[in-house]
Amino acid sequence: MSITLDTPPRTDIVPLQDAAARLERDATTESLIERIDAAFAHHPELALLILEPTAWQEHADWPRLVEALGGGRVLRGDFYQQPWDWLRHPPTRPEQTPFESGNGHPRRPAKPSGLVYRRADPRLGRTFSLRLIELDRDLERFVQWMHLPRVAEFWEQAWPASELADFIVQRHADPHTLPLIGEFDGRPFGYFELYWAAEDRIAPYYPWASFDRGLHLLVGEEDLRGARFVDAWLGGLSHYAYLAEPRTRRLVLEPRHDNHRLFRHLERLGLTRLRDFDFPHKRASLVMGQRERFFREVL
Repeated sequence: MSITLDTPPRTDIVPLQDAAARLERDATTESLIERIDAAFAHHPELALLILEPTAWQEHADWPRLVEALGGGRVLRGDFYQQPWDWLRHPPTRPEQTPFESGNGHPRRPAKPSGLVYRRADPRLGRTFSLRLIELDRDLERFVQWMHLPRVAEFWEQAWPASELADFIVQRHADPHTLPLIGEFDGRPFGYFELYWAAEDRIAPYYPWASFDRGLHLLVGEEDLRGARFVDAWLGGLSHYAYLAEPRTRRLVLEPRHDNHRLFRHLERLGLTRLRDFDFPHKRASLVMGQRERFFREVL
């Protein structure tokens, strides 16, 4: 199978057979990682990108590519599972997370601080980033978001500012939850949580694996809603979860069963709605994503 180029075609990408292409060098190339990222992003059918050493070996990023991938034959899935400059802290290493014999759970790594992920999304044309929520910096907008009728309907936390401040403090103190602010081009637009499923309330409701990670999602800014933004932030949030812990094979969500706005986007982003079940406080849907599918179909 040969790839079909965008219209008008880019002269720096030469199609080959079997979902492969050769990336030509030109004088405008600065970041090689961003150039490869853009090629894959704009050609979702492309599985392999070939960079000829004679053309690229003098580029400043070539040694990084060789160290990480062995050379100029760049498979899509291998490329996106490298942290490059997207992951802003080291990925977790096995020696940091020994298993606790008493409960069979791994010890969770210390939480990072500040900025944890940043990637310029080639399709959206904006930079998506994730950072830890900060009480002084984010409380006012967090309160505003929680009081939006569409957010309050599903989160049910339209609380006073003092209670929401306590909620943020508790989330920081909880070793199994990572509370994050999402930004586009430095503008905060949403609140997200990553949590370890084995220690979460969802654990009794499905056969969890030790490094499964769950997601809670909130978009607060009205003008940054819609499918193209969801693709960027939910894809980026999933990407961060998989990069931060290479042993994470699955992501889970447990949205309310009638959150139809969210369900419209899930399959496109590699997340499948499996079944409905009853929490004590809500009727929920079990949604699951697989690492292999994400790197094969989403990024």
